[in-house]
Amino acid sequence: DIFVLLELNWKRGGYFVEFGATDGKTLSNTYLLEKEYGWTGLLAEPSASQRKDIAAVRNARIETKCVWSRTGETLVFNDIGDLSTIDAFSTSDFHAEARSGGTRYEAQTISLTDMLAAHDAPQDIDYLSIDTEGSEFEILAAHDFSKYAFKVITCEHNYAEERQKIADLLASKGYVRKYEKASKFDDWYVRSI
Repeated sequence: DIFVLLELNWKRGGYFVEFGATDGKTLSNTYLLEKEYGWTGLLAEPSASQRKDIAAVRNARIETKCVWSRTGETLVFNDIGDLSTIDAFSTSDFHAEARSGGTRYEAQTISLTDMLAAHDAPQDIDYLSIDTEGSEFEILAAHDFSKYAFKVITCEHNYAEERQKIADLLASKGYVRKYEKASKFDDWYVRSI
């Protein structure tokens, strides 16, 4: 959130989109923006164990469907607190063993583009924060950047194989990765066009 504020000149009243939002506060990349800088936005969290707390601490809109590359699918979701993910990605990074004990259930999906439309998001969004524990590339690859663009994006990578694919995809959409070694788990992007 500090990176976003620096890049956007300490903007007040901006608009954010964050998924997975977990409990809305712990490790949130948008809590400070909302509470101290008057930002509004959209939080998405399919984890039943996490999202129950969001409404108590946040004023943002809440999407409970699982953000995925396509809308209307039913996927198995692995609910294991901050490490929750679509079950097909449970073994995609170094958290695989910790996820083996998660609670699995079916979740309905919504694409990023469809979610933004459903919640009347602005076409030019100040900040997108993505932390889905493995499905980030698929979600971004399916997104229509001509309908909804972002000034700043932070995207978790956990040093998984998808990291470079995400960087290449976002570069093709006009984004530049900044401070590549500043974070152990996230990459930070700024729109250059």
